[in-house]
Amino acid sequence: MSFDAVESFLRRNDEALQYAAFFGVLALMAALELRARRGRERFRRWPANWALSALNIVLLGALPLSGLAAADLARERGWGLLNHPAVPLGAALVLGFLARSLVSYGIHMAMHKVPPLWRVHRVHHSDTALDVSTTVRFHPLEFAIQVPLVIGALLALGIHPAVVIAYEIFDAAMNVFTHADLRLPRPLDRALRVVLVTPEMHRLHHSAARPETDSPTLAALSEMSFPTMELYAMPAATSALLDDSAVNIDEWIAEEVRDSFAQQEGTAFVTGDGTNKPTGFLSYTTVAEASWA
Repeated sequence: MSFDAVESFLRRNDEALQYAAFFGVLALMAALELRARRGRERFRRWPANWALSALNIVLLGALPLSGLAAADLARERGWGLLNHPAVPLGAALVLGFLARSLVSYGIHMAMHKVPPLWRVHRVHHSDTALDVSTTVRFHPLEFAIQVPLVIGALLALGIHPAVVIAYEIFDAAMNVFTHADLRLPRPLDRALRVVLVTPEMHRLHHSAARPETDSPTLAALSEMSFPTMELYAMPAATSALLDDSAVNIDEWIAEEVRDSFAQQEGTAFVTGDGTNKPTGFLSYTTVAEASWA
């Protein structure tokens, strides 16, 4: 089958393939969650999450320009780096897919790092549990913010229209997979995370403590200008770090936690104010000695 035939097939079945990828993986992951008795608080959380999804589908349909239209325009006008005549088609396809993934990464980082954008994106992170329904929990404004940025990047980079379609199909499936409340076997998880964001990795990204989702916590990591793989979530201690370290880090962390708790407990015993801690013996109301006479 020629490349033109593949592109023609993708164009004819663009939306159908995206919906098939999304809902197919959604059904599979939801079934696996149910079998594993995962997917907590479904009946309380899912109505809001799916309502947001329906609203966002309507909003996306109302936007006047799509990524595919932008890619077609760039290709027709010869705009963008990858539309340069000197770039071979094969290289343009591979580099385009990687560049499109990098664009999503950069936008996602901005949604965490820029305070006004974080106020929109935190709707996604405010879910009280993590399962397949979290995939679609986004503030409607987030798509209104992201789509113009994606279109600008497509025009500047000149990503091939077929790559845009293929990436959107891949992204539809991967978004569901990464949010699934599943535990893969450790060897499989470690193998997949070399090229994909696994549910275990992304679970760290949804930690309730925001510094664990977007801020380096080790000096060595803070010097890296391009965090990748598990550093995308930037937890204080990743599972790979615990597994691969030459020293017993988990024992050291346990000792640090024990010492910290012991110090807090001792301080509360002496000066605690009674709020989420004991009332310390120095915090009780005192009376004059004469009152005891």
